[in-house]
Amino acid sequence: MTRQSTTVVRFGHGGGGHLTGEAAADTGKTIRRLLTYLRPYRARLLFVAGLVILSTAGNLAGPILLGRAIDNYVIPGNLPGLTHLAAIMLAIYLGIGVCAITQGMLMVGIGQGLVSDIRAQLFAHLQTLSMAYHDRHRVGDLMSRVSNDTEAINRALSDGLIEFTSNILLLGGIMISMFVLNWQLALGTVTVIPIMLWITGWVTKRSRIAFRQVQRNLGTMNAVMEENIAGIRIVKAFAREADTLEQFADASAAYRKVGVQADIITAALGPMFTTMMTITIAVTALLGGWLSLRNLIEVGVIATFIVYIMNFFRPMRAIAMLYNSLQSAFAGAERIFQVLDARPTVQDQSDAKALQIQGHVNFDHVSFGYLPEKPVLIDVSLDAKPGETVALVGPTGAGKTTIISLLSRFYDVTEGTITVDGNDIRSLQQASLRQQ
Repeated sequence: MTRQSTTVVRFGHGGGGHLTGEAAADTGKTIRRLLTYLRPYRARLLFVAGLVILSTAGNLAGPILLGRAIDNYVIPGNLPGLTHLAAIMLAIYLGIGVCAITQGMLMVGIGQGLVSDIRAQLFAHLQTLSMAYHDRHRVGDLMSRVSNDTEAINRALSDGLIEFTSNILLLGGIMISMFVLNWQLALGTVTVIPIMLWITGWVTKRSRIAFRQVQRNLGTMNAVMEENIAGIRIVKAFAREADTLEQFADASAAYRKVGVQADIITAALGPMFTTMMTITIAVTALLGGWLSLRNLIEVGVIATFIVYIMNFFRPMRAIAMLYNSLQSAFAGAERIFQVLDARPTVQDQSDAKALQIQGHVNFDHVSFGYLPEKPVLIDVSLDAKPGETVALVGPTGAGKTTIISLLSRFYDVTEGTITVDGNDIRSLQQASLRQQ
């Protein structure tokens, strides 16, 4: 029969840890990395791209047919020709609608699939990270990255990516078409473009900062909420309801503040673009009327230009609005990639071995701190043989839990060695060590 003995190890006061911030990533790099997740969906994306091209061609052809209808059929009073052309235009716009519905359905499936892939990879990677990483990051913030940040990507991809691309194509097509129809009138119209580009750049710069902060503050608010709900017994036991309410109110107020700032930027776009569109249409009508009086342009071409201007400002406004959604997605992707780029500080050696443990544990002059400047254990030595009971005694924060964490190799010691049955635990497989 094995004789059991008890060893008492006393500890002094120790230290703790803290949360760390993370630097913002390069947006271009984030976009390129995010696009790599679309590779499994290339075939569907190519089909969607074809639908986008067809839709763009239809949107460019419609105003031209309208102008011809005015010049060739409305003014001469040719009703049969007008009816025939109207039927063609109806077929074109019905086709555009079918393309839009189909590409929307496909992009929803692609978006859900991509986000599911990212979410699964992110969750799996979180399982591999060492305890030191989880100590530095609040649970609610990590949950927000898995749920809210991935959902921001899904919304942008499902609703925004194809619309953003199609609007860019439409803008380019409208510019080319206007210069082909009448270069003088086109020159008068495009003078407003530098102003629009400046506004878009202004919005882009500020929205990138605003939406990045929105995602961060959302993660912080979720972290506060998760911690207090999960620890509700402790909150009630120590009558801390008022303190936790104040803590959540502060986090919610910070989230509301940055959310309002981001929404103000978005809300200002509509009136600005509407005003500029109205001014541009007025200038085009005046210039077009002057050219028409000199027989330099047909009335139908003026009508085509006005429709093109309306179609020009619509995608410009949509691009600016969608850019906000994309910025929210990029901010979420940055936070996700920050987790995926993290590497476990405790890893198995290439030749790590599995071991059937007998139970002889030895701490040899072990020192450790969660932070380099705040040591928790200093030169601790103990020896526990199989069957021997060791009691760890000391105040809260003295390092009792740290001893168990080091033995399980949740962290690596700063100095000294820990052995089990004479084997340095760094030479053992983590799974083998913890299962026993």
